[in-house]
Amino acid sequence: MTQNLNQFKPTTEKGALDLAINWNLYDCRIDPNSVADFTNANGFAVKLVSITGSKNIIVDLATNATDKIFCFIPLEPKTNSFSKGDFIRVGSSAVVMQMEAGAAIAGGDSIEIVPTGNKVVTQTAGTVVGTALTSAAADGDLIKILIKTL
Repeated sequence: MTQNLNQFKPTTEKGALDLAINWNLYDCRIDPNSVADFTNANGFAVKLVSITGSKNIIVDLATNATDKIFCFIPLEPKTNSFSKGDFIRVGSSAVVMQMEAGAAIAGGDSIEIVPTGNKVVTQTAGTVVGTALTSAAADGDLIKILIKTL
């Protein structure tokens, strides 16, 4: 996060939660058998993984736009990189999060993920994961997404 001298508010970052109350935050564990790279994980989409006998909610990185997305990893002030087996906090339905657009998006559009590059685009064939609350003019813009998963 880049800060400037005399900056009056934090720089908007991918994965940052809106300042409204976010009720649907869950503590989960990354699949201990995962081969995914959780480096710079802000805004990553995750799916549920079933491990027999586990007492924890187990998640792994979503790798396809048609995966059943469970949650997204919000910005963590301490670190944004995780390893398999780590515990993480994730945000689910009704959470508002800053996400990176993969193309121009109009406010009100239904959103799907682009797993490569970890971005969001207007929904065409993938699973709807939320609604754009603000607009993106181009690839790389940060926009507010109201998450709607499972």
